[in-house]
Amino acid sequence: MLKVVLFAVLLSLFVTGLIILPFFFAVWEMPGAVNGTRPVFQPVTGAPRVSLAAVGDIMLSRGVGRFIAEYGVDYPVKQVAQRLSQADVTFGNLESPIGTGGRPLPGKGIWFRAQPETVHALVYSGFDVVSVANNHALDYDSEVLLETLDILQENGIHAVGGGENIDRARQPVIIERNGLKIGFLAYSEMADIIWSFRYPRMLRATEEQPGIAPAVSFNVRKISEDVYVRKMLKDVRNLVPKVDLVVVSLHWGVEYRYHPEDYQRELAHRLIDAGVDLIIGHHPHTLQGLERYRQGLIAYSLGNFIFDQDFSQQTSEGLLLDVVFSPLGIERAAVSPVVIDRGQPVVAQGETAERVKKITAELSADFGLDFNRQPGIPVLALDGEGSKI
Repeated sequence: MLKVVLFAVLLSLFVTGLIILPFFFAVWEMPGAVNGTRPVFQPVTGAPRVSLAAVGDIMLSRGVGRFIAEYGVDYPVKQVAQRLSQADVTFGNLESPIGTGGRPLPGKGIWFRAQPETVHALVYSGFDVVSVANNHALDYDSEVLLETLDILQENGIHAVGGGENIDRARQPVIIERNGLKIGFLAYSEMADIIWSFRYPRMLRATEEQPGIAPAVSFNVRKISEDVYVRKMLKDVRNLVPKVDLVVVSLHWGVEYRYHPEDYQRELAHRLIDAGVDLIIGHHPHTLQGLERYRQGLIAYSLGNFIFDQDFSQQTSEGLLLDVVFSPLGIERAAVSPVVIDRGQPVVAQGETAERVKKITAELSADFGLDFNRQPGIPVLALDGEGSKI
């Protein structure tokens, strides 16, 4: 009798193994993993999720600074603060340093420096991380960059892409929410530009000099041979095992153009192949298309967000990107049209929203992304009435 019972138990375990093991390996070897990257997202019931809100260029100086002085420090974010604060993590590109020190970088021509109290606009609207890897970070030289980093830190906002030396500038910011770790890196392709031969101060950080992290060499020709690109890819590969998700911010491209350059697309693909989940682009001061590439999402430019460039419709419109992550990557995403009125962004409605949505859809179609036909996951939607994700 005992032998019969033992045989029945062993038979049951064997049959159970035949059922479970193939399922286990099917999950483990999900399609979509390329060059060590995460697999294409498959929904997991009950998995933790993190929401990210991302915007483009934030400039709190010049015309916006005058509006702040007249109407209060919360003026630029009054219409969007609640929306941004709802996300688990909020990110933007800080296009103006914050402080009172330093001296204008000779020869540059356009210098931004926002007053220290303007940081409260970022705090009030829930910003967690901002990139300082851009062509205005050192408008008032090293002193104001370091002052900006201190002010941000004192107010609980992480800065990425700049620091007192190159190691700090390339150092990731890691934020944990709902049990998931998100790693941020930021770079600028303007790092090697100099504005005066009398004072040949590059923006790039060195071992001894404060500055920003470089993305690609000036007048880059071959992405595959670029030394800065190799270092970026190394940073990404070092970060991937430490976090659940990787977000890279890139200050790149040509100003006032709706279309990214070919080298930008190649660079974005290489970064995603290395393990990046989301690329957030800025600098052109106009929105550009989005692309879904393997497990990653590329927003080539979210355009302006808080700015005073009201000289054209193109520079007064942008995008707010909402993304929901799970442990396996991007689950859902939506872009909402933004219009800027007197330095103040608002999520667009009506005809304005429809126009921006149409432009975004047409530009994204160039990369094979059809907002009307999105097979599989993630769902990427255009939403002019506010994100439903």
